[in-house]
Amino acid sequence: MRATWPIRIALAGVAAALLAGCGRSEAPDLVNGKSMFTQKCGSCHTLKRAQTQGKTGPDLDVAFQEALRVGMNRKTVRGVVRDQIKDVRRNSVMPKNLVKGSDADDVAAYVGFAADRPGQDTGALAQAGAAGATNGKDIFTASGCGSCHTLGKAGTNGTVGPKLDDLKTAAAKFGKQTKQTPQQYVQQSILDPTAFTVPGFPKGVMPSYKGRLKPKQVQALVKYLLGG
Repeated sequence: MRATWPIRIALAGVAAALLAGCGRSEAPDLVNGKSMFTQKCGSCHTLKRAQTQGKTGPDLDVAFQEALRVGMNRKTVRGVVRDQIKDVRRNSVMPKNLVKGSDADDVAAYVGFAADRPGQDTGALAQAGAAGATNGKDIFTASGCGSCHTLGKAGTNGTVGPKLDDLKTAAAKFGKQTKQTPQQYVQQSILDPTAFTVPGFPKGVMPSYKGRLKPKQVQALVKYLLGG
């Protein structure tokens, strides 16, 4: 029988615990870890403290919940996540070494800190990721859009969702089909992505950014995507 995700985590935790003394010695940068997580991982994984709602990969709060409650410490969670980044299981949609070096260490440390932890981030952590982004490009990057979408001006090459380099034309076309302006169509795609799915792409993969981006951030992102 194939092991469930929580069981695989528990088994991986044994190995991670044995290696707990290895690796970089300086304290991890949780602010960078959260920023990199939202950029690179959040479109596929749910993690409440990071305000991500990805559905392609495991919900990381749920995945570590039982292990934490029966005694796994957060340093071990950090080690498990670091190993998962480095040694992706066969046939996984997750690319190997999606983040590398100290960035990977920081992401693992942030997940170890945040997974199944009640409450909200405070201080500098609260502003990390999309929360502190104000212009369209930064919002696009910080929200993790580039991990699924190709957009030349943002330097991203994701292939899960449609290419966005000619979104202005596509938005006019699909907006006409749904009786919306291009701006309304793109905004709907951000806030209610299941309302319309571009033909040829799977429905339900893109998470909603409703409540995760402020109205001004949504406006800035729409303008950026449409070339404004």
